[in-house]
Amino acid sequence: MPPNTETGRRGEFLAAYILESHGIECHHVNREGADLWCKVQGRVFTVEVKSASRQAKPSGNRKNNHYQFHTLEKSAEFFCFVALDRQLVIMRPTALITSGTTRISIAEFNEANQRRTIEELINP
Repeated sequence: MPPNTETGRRGEFLAAYILESHGIECHHVNREGADLWCKVQGRVFTVEVKSASRQAKPSGNRKNNHYQFHTLEKSAEFFCFVALDRQLVIMRPTALITSGTTRISIAEFNEANQRRTIEELINP
């Protein structure tokens, strides 16, 4: 399995584990544009998981204080951004993602933001 595929697969299963630990039923699917089909409180939705194994490398005058995710495909209802090295996720509605590349600061990946974004998913 190529390295990017391995990273993605690890992120998908970590995301499913974290979401399920918050009471969201998850089914891993191998579909274009959706990695998880989820159900909570009778509502079904799709999730595209984007994983980074480490923070982005510095480029130009940018420091390496963020994770970088490719977000061109926007057919799922939500993105789940995974920082594998921290074993944390951040959920975002796809409608809020306006670029083909999404950068999230290292500081945003914390337990409080993980819990908050999952709670917003459960109780929109």
